[in-house]
Amino acid sequence: MTHLFLLLILVLGPLLLGVAALFAQTWAGRKPIIAVAAVTIPIAGIWLALSGQYEYHFSGQTGTMPFLLELLVLGIFISIGLRLKNAPVIILTSLQMLMLLYEKASPATEHYETAQFIVDPLSTILVLVVSVIGSLIVLYAIGYMEQHEHHAPPTAASTGRFFFFLIGFLGFMNGLVLANDLAWFGLFWECTTLCSFMLIGHDGTPIAQQNALRAVLINLFGGTALSFAGLMAKTEGAGESISSIMSSQAMIPIAFLILAALTKSAQMPFQSWLVGAMVAPTPVSALLHSSTMVKAGSYLVLRLAPAFAGTRFAMVIATVGAFTFAMTSGLAVAQSNGKKVLAYSTIANLGLIVACAGIGTPVAYAAGIMVLCFHALSKALLFLCMGHIEQTIGSREIEQMMGLMVKMPVTTIIASIGMVSMFVPPFSMLISKWIAIEASVDSPVVLILMVIGSALTVFFWTKWIGRIFTAPYQKLEREHIPLSMNIAMRILVTGVVIAGFSVFSVYHGYIVPIIFKVFPKTAFEYTAWRMLKTVGDFKEWPLFIMLGIVVLALLYTFKQIRPSQIRLPYLCGENVEDEECTYTFMSVADKPEKARLMSYYFKQVFGEDIMERWTNPMAVALILLMFGMIWKP
Repeated sequence: MTHLFLLLILVLGPLLLGVAALFAQTWAGRKPIIAVAAVTIPIAGIWLALSGQYEYHFSGQTGTMPFLLELLVLGIFISIGLRLKNAPVIILTSLQMLMLLYEKASPATEHYETAQFIVDPLSTILVLVVSVIGSLIVLYAIGYMEQHEHHAPPTAASTGRFFFFLIGFLGFMNGLVLANDLAWFGLFWECTTLCSFMLIGHDGTPIAQQNALRAVLINLFGGTALSFAGLMAKTEGAGESISSIMSSQAMIPIAFLILAALTKSAQMPFQSWLVGAMVAPTPVSALLHSSTMVKAGSYLVLRLAPAFAGTRFAMVIATVGAFTFAMTSGLAVAQSNGKKVLAYSTIANLGLIVACAGIGTPVAYAAGIMVLCFHALSKALLFLCMGHIEQTIGSREIEQMMGLMVKMPVTTIIASIGMVSMFVPPFSMLISKWIAIEASVDSPVVLILMVIGSALTVFFWTKWIGRIFTAPYQKLEREHIPLSMNIAMRILVTGVVIAGFSVFSVYHGYIVPIIFKVFPKTAFEYTAWRMLKTVGDFKEWPLFIMLGIVVLALLYTFKQIRPSQIRLPYLCGENVEDEECTYTFMSVADKPEKARLMSYYFKQVFGEDIMERWTNPMAVALILLMFGMIWKP
């Protein structure tokens, strides 16, 4: 009964609170509603996680409710296609409707017991990510949207509608990760797509509408693959739920479910919708397109992984994920737009999760879950910092963030912790990637791609950190951060640090028990289980002490510097003294010139127009190869 009560709070609660925010006429009336959502939803998620680690099934007949509701959502997409006069949207939506109607008219599968919703450790992890991190982003959105209203274009939708979709999305996402029956799963899948479309297009500008349309097209393609998977599962007698499809090992439905997952997680060649979605307000980028919605796809691959572990099909999936990880890490190197760097980094890490699921060993599966959790924490923090930086300096360009440490010291320090957590030991993301690389040693192609992606990751993060800390010596300025934004950022950065200290405790205490439940011991060699238990048998706290000593030494050195000790560098001419202490020198004919410092982006190698010419066709070929592996020789 407790689980049912929590399920209703987690799924229906956000939707009802979103409706209340929609009808609130003023900020004074809307803020308490948003605050209630930001408090009650994480409490319910934590309560669910603490209520027991065993599996709990909500069994029974599905009925017609999810079928009718999904038809309603698809009807909304039809109206969107008609309004925008976009034939592909209408065609894809109509195909889904026809498959749903045909599937509903077909005889029911009798020999599989259907659990409509399943609460188990894996789904609970996603509920925690959505409920806790998602609620912090909703809290952050209060301060962000108050400022956004002042400079938003006149075409922007109402803030009430924005919060309806933002808060309601948490309920849809919770429903998606807890759903086992394909009817409910498909309904929540389409609802998240609808939220994505409405929120990306919130500002109503031509570029926002264009990218919202691209997002809905690619995600509708994934929804069509999902509907076809359900139809094929019923046709083959594989049941009407994810668990029954896994039990029957029906490879055609599984392959189309994986295809749907690749679109939702923006894996190559479907990455363009997530990159384009960065035009949306920052809370949208942080919630839907970094920490939660895109995790739905990688979650689905992890959920299905035990059904195809150890097969050729699985190794192609691992290659698809590793290829995306390496190539999008390269694309991130060429980006000077901070949000696009975060977008490509997100896609890369989602690819890493897919690769781990494809490798399919206990250690790889554990690494995939760890990346899923810790990436959501670090990347949500970075998006929130990016939103405040953009509103303060009026730009997303990394080159214009030079000297950010002087102008925004608090945000710069918080953002730097988020960045180093992605690649510096002993933070959780680095440890997770290390375990993933260790798990791929028996797959040379996957291993090489993972190493390349990891090296490129270090390059673009260190380049960004160097830019924000590079500045002429000046006194630090006082920084104002709106209260709700400040609270959310500080809680998340605290979580990132705590995750670094406790990464191996989480691994051994929570992740490893999940693996023992997901995989039967007999499926793997004893050495694999031994490796699973012995990974990380060293303490992380000495590394944190060393890191702390380095940070304290840098701070001490900075404190010892006096303005009288500063000398400007020689720049091919006499230095010009000015109040801003910029790098200015006397050039030809005694003309003052400012020296320009700029990072390397290697656009001639990693530029989008250059890389995507060959990476997208290769990604398509890998997906076709994946379908080719369905049939055994």
